Amino acid sequence: MLEKIRAVFADPQVADLEGLYDAINAARDLAPDSDFEACYDIVMAEGGPESEAWIAFTVHTSSRFDIDQQPDPDQFLQVLRERCDARRQE
Repeated sequence: MLEKIRAVFADPQVADLEGLYDAINAARDLAPDSDFEACYDIVMAEGGPESEAWIAFTVHTSSRFDIDQQPDPDQFLQVLRERCDARRQE
């Protein structure tokens, strides 16, 4: 399932995911002792274009999986973290 999720991230069909990655990484830089999910929660609670991009992405992505084979949200967060980590290393 993770490979299918990674494929969706590779072809997101939604603009501004890079801004989401950058916002999460900025939160991680400000609070280096926080875990990834805490930084993700901060960005989502703040709202704005980054969280809107994520919502659009997850809604759009749900249509790419069969209704009875929807990925677990934790799997999406795992791949989101991978993408943020990769962006951070650029």
